[in-house]
Amino acid sequence: MRDKESLMAWSPKMSECPVRKPSMVPYVASWSSELPGIEAMLDVKWDGDGPKLGYKGERSSDRVGRDEVLWARMTYQPGEGRPQFDSMHPGRQYFAMRWMTCQVCGETVPRNNDGWLFVDWRKKQDPPTWPEGSVTDMPPLCEAHARLSIAECPHLRNTEFLVLRVRSPRIWGYSGVPYKLTSDGWAAGKRDVLCPVGDPSLRAVIGSRLYRELRNVTVVGKAGTG
Repeated sequence: MRDKESLMAWSPKMSECPVRKPSMVPYVASWSSELPGIEAMLDVKWDGDGPKLGYKGERSSDRVGRDEVLWARMTYQPGEGRPQFDSMHPGRQYFAMRWMTCQVCGETVPRNNDGWLFVDWRKKQDPPTWPEGSVTDMPPLCEAHARLSIAECPHLRNTEFLVLRVRSPRIWGYSGVPYKLTSDGWAAGKRDVLCPVGDPSLRAVIGSRLYRELRNVTVVGKAGTG
């Protein structure tokens, strides 16, 4: 358990936090100049298990994880155009979540005896034990940028959330767009489908988010709307 002084440090009254324009563009945010790949790039690849989704001119860096998930291509031009705060760049989100770097500054997040720092809120897929067992696509934060996010993020201002230390944030799976092979080629399904590690359907998914499951959680702060 955290002492009361430490808990209160992470529990500002939202009315005491003036609304501010974000002073820093998060590392994981996309920019208007960064363009996604096009479906004409898709190809059919074959292995011992049959056909799977691939790219024409595919590179080894196009696949991630032990499932070799095909990752969404997007041009890389941070700082060019307008920041899109409500959209994460697939490559930078994967890097931050895979290597546990801060979603705001992109630097390695230090951990203490209680683990890494995360901010989390209830989502429809969360278990009754939330925040224990929560599945999130939001990478960790360093302390300085957790405080900055709490003060400036429009989403957090309108959301009940918790500040957590997590000792075991294990890789859970991915989200992305599933495809089906038809006589006319690959046909896209609905977006943002969640697939755990090892799911056979990942053979025909373009991934865009890496997820971790938050285990061995300590709540160090909380705040809500109003």
